[in-house]
Amino acid sequence: MTPVKTSRGFTLIELLVTFGLLAVMLVIAAPSFIAFQRNAELTSTANSFVGALSAARAEAMKRQLSTFVLPVDDDWAKGWVVFVDVDGDLAQGAGDVQVSSQGEIPSTVTVNVSAAANGFNDTGTSKKYVMYNGSGFMRLTGGGFQAGTLELVSVNGSTRRVIAEPAGRIRVCNPVADTACNDASL
Repeated sequence: MTPVKTSRGFTLIELLVTFGLLAVMLVIAAPSFIAFQRNAELTSTANSFVGALSAARAEAMKRQLSTFVLPVDDDWAKGWVVFVDVDGDLAQGAGDVQVSSQGEIPSTVTVNVSAAANGFNDTGTSKKYVMYNGSGFMRLTGGGFQAGTLELVSVNGSTRRVIAEPAGRIRVCNPVADTACNDASL
């Protein structure tokens, strides 16, 4: 008696059926994955801005000096920089301490500055900025209290709004799902 050799592996038909099923599952899952990725980019950008605001507030209280969050080239979509205004000239200069910076936000996220989301625009000077004084309160460069919102919109239509109150409270909300996500709550 000679031993019978059994072959191992897959037949061509089994392999083609398996790849066909994998292709169908990928076609079904791809749109879901893309939506997940867009939402992750949106959430990451909103959290990065909240982190910048929190870092600015903490540095202002720690150093007892004004601390700014400024958009790069006056455009939040190009990123932002956080610095301590050591020389008190209300602008970033050589003597100031840079705390952090954020590069350009993902191209799938846009900054919407509308009536509901003012983009931290100082109507008195027409400049965009966030300033914390040494007590940790948001102030305008003219001395008044500052409050503001920044709205981030993903290409898939999802929205996150960052709201900062004069006392320093910062929150992120979804204006579509949360009725209290507006400037009236400041």
